Amino acid sequence: MMILTTSALISMLLIACWQDFHDYRIKNKLFILGALLGIALNTFFSLETGFLDSVIGLSFGLLLLLPLYLLRIMGAGDVKLMAMVGAFVGQSDILWVVLYTLIAGGLLALIFSLWQGALRRLIDNVALMFLLVLSTPKSELLKGSSSFSVEASQSVGKLPYAIAITTGTGVFLALKHLQ
Repeated sequence: MMILTTSALISMLLIACWQDFHDYRIKNKLFILGALLGIALNTFFSLETGFLDSVIGLSFGLLLLLPLYLLRIMGAGDVKLMAMVGAFVGQSDILWVVLYTLIAGGLLALIFSLWQGALRRLIDNVALMFLLVLSTPKSELLKGSSSFSVEASQSVGKLPYAIAITTGTGVFLALKHLQ
């Protein structure tokens, strides 16, 4: 990945972190600008990632986190942010970025729940979520049926997941640079 593309991606992610940390929202303008910038940079300046690879990366980034949004585990801004990252890294690397992001998100959730004194509640919520997913028919999950709900559990709190996406992407970029 070129230094121009990497710098643009890191800049977009840092802006997203700031927005998410302060407002628990990632603005659509940032997603649109970042996605178009990622596609344009890869189309005109990249030797390894072209237009089609960038668009497929955007699509994969969106589709890989979409189930977490449908289960109300993650916000729409986080899903769109991962799609934006996919536009920068392309189809061949987005799966690795998502994997590192999920690991970073899990660690961030643990740290956050420890800080809030809510680790037991986090463990209970994760167990309840798995039980509900395993016991709910797939058709209800896909419809977003109101019968699938984790309302009985008390939330540990909001988590600015852009920080996890930025961390996961940063780890991926660092490891890729070391190769």
